[in-house]
Amino acid sequence: MTVRDWDLRHFRLLAAIASEGSIGAAARQTGMAQPNASRLLDQMERSAGFALATRTPRGTGLTDRGRVIAGLAAEVIEAAENVARAVGALEGERGALHLCASLTVAEHLMPAWLAAAQERLPGLALSLDVGNSDEVFDRLRTGAADLGFVEGPTVQTGFRYLDVGRDELVVVVRPDHPWADDGGPSPAQVAAAGLVVREPGSGTRQTTDRALAPHGSGPRFEVGSNAALAASVAAGLGPGVVSRLAVQLALRSGRLVEVPVEGLRLRRVLRAVWSGAVPLSRTAEDFLRIVSPSG
Repeated sequence: MTVRDWDLRHFRLLAAIASEGSIGAAARQTGMAQPNASRLLDQMERSAGFALATRTPRGTGLTDRGRVIAGLAAEVIEAAENVARAVGALEGERGALHLCASLTVAEHLMPAWLAAAQERLPGLALSLDVGNSDEVFDRLRTGAADLGFVEGPTVQTGFRYLDVGRDELVVVVRPDHPWADDGGPSPAQVAAAGLVVREPGSGTRQTTDRALAPHGSGPRFEVGSNAALAASVAAGLGPGVVSRLAVQLALRSGRLVEVPVEGLRLRRVLRAVWSGAVPLSRTAEDFLRIVSPSG
């Protein structure tokens, strides 16, 4: 056997030793019996012509040369997984689509999209995870989701996107707040106020911070959802900045009041995003046609 004959079992074992620090734990991670893992490592060292690991009573660690090879092994494993995802996408084998959407999209747009997909794509199994925009990109990057939807002002490197809608953030207060009757504050007053905002990583927060940055800053009260933000504003914690979609019922009922702020740009684009490293499956393309404004 030569190094050219190594397959994914060899590469996965080496990567597992690097991460686990023992041959036993590496064997469990890769689904091998420990004696088989030990034999495979011995086989690799013989074909390489040098030691890849050091064995002690406290565990198994990689040599300097072993760490170099393990780094390359991780790249081989990632490439193999990309190939597997690409083949599945091109052949359309799965008959399933795993979606991930940021909170505003998930709560206010996704239900209608899913209902339309159920009608127009019979037999397709759909699942949906919900997180903020940064979490959507993380799930796509690891392959945990096939297609994502975000509302932030930027698309992270390595991803492709399609604009699927537009949204506007609004400044809201409770009806007895001074801003409700004075014709609206300036952008600087909004920036300096103790605003209730979404958590870092959310598209709403990214858009808010970008819009207010030229006008100064003040204290912020962070909450983890649109519902918590609206409730906090209604309770008197302070003014808030939130998607109009998320507070339309509260505005209609008078529970909250929208405050006009001249000169503050709070519009944003809603986007479908996916990994640029793997082609979209036919099911994902079909779903995009449903949610696209031109679809």
